[in-house]
Amino acid sequence: MTKVEDHELETWREQWRSMSTASPAIHRKIKRQNFWFVVSNLVAVVGAMGALIFAAWAVRQEPSRLRIAWAIGILVLVFVCAGYRLWSQRGTWRPETQSTRAFVELWQKRVMSKLRVVRIAFYLIPGWVVFCAILAATNWSVCGPDMRAHPTDWLETLAIIVAMLTASFLWLAWYRRWKLRELAEAKRMLDEMRD
Repeated sequence: MTKVEDHELETWREQWRSMSTASPAIHRKIKRQNFWFVVSNLVAVVGAMGALIFAAWAVRQEPSRLRIAWAIGILVLVFVCAGYRLWSQRGTWRPETQSTRAFVELWQKRVMSKLRVVRIAFYLIPGWVVFCAILAATNWSVCGPDMRAHPTDWLETLAIIVAMLTASFLWLAWYRRWKLRELAEAKRMLDEMRD
């Protein structure tokens, strides 16, 4: 009886050892992801702080109703984006265990988090444009005469805004396709581990 139990226990130990360490390729991929995960979060923090500092500076330069409303819009946008980013990254900071499966599951969670951020960006960008349009319309008494006085400046600004919006949506579409391919790869690897 003990011989069978010992054999069974030894089999379990072998299975545990084979599952307890991540494969080197997956481990390298997650290590690279960890680096870019930290870098992207640092860039997001620096960008958010830069936007808030710029908004405060703009209001100090000209404390008009238009600038204050614009700065409040930036403040709300920054906090909504930061909150959504933190919410979407829940469970993506480290693997639950050190197994290959846990690392692949972490990879899948991170990709799904990025896809959620891309999805909200497709709505946030037009929302910001609508906010700015409403802001300009409500302050037409200030914007209108300036537009008539300097039409080429306003046309150049409008062309730059349209180009930036187009570039943003093209980049988001490309990034989404890239992340969908990554998600398919992670799901394929998880399916292979189940078999």
